[in-house]
Amino acid sequence: PAVVVPASGPPLRVTAWAGPWVVEERWWDDQRARRVARLQVCTDDGVARLLALESGTWWIEAIYD
Repeated sequence: PAVVVPASGPPLRVTAWAGPWVVEERWWDDQRARRVARLQVCTDDGVARLLALESGTWWIEAIYD
């Protein structure tokens, strides 16, 4: 992604990134299995975030301080 849109505040431009890392969690359990791609980004406000993509939806999973 080129832009991160937080729940509150203006859109933020991505200035650097690392990843993605695809993780298959609980692959042995059909009921709880999931596949997630994670990507670390830095934005133009100087903050680093961990983004996650699952089932076509992106969200901010963590903010590094």
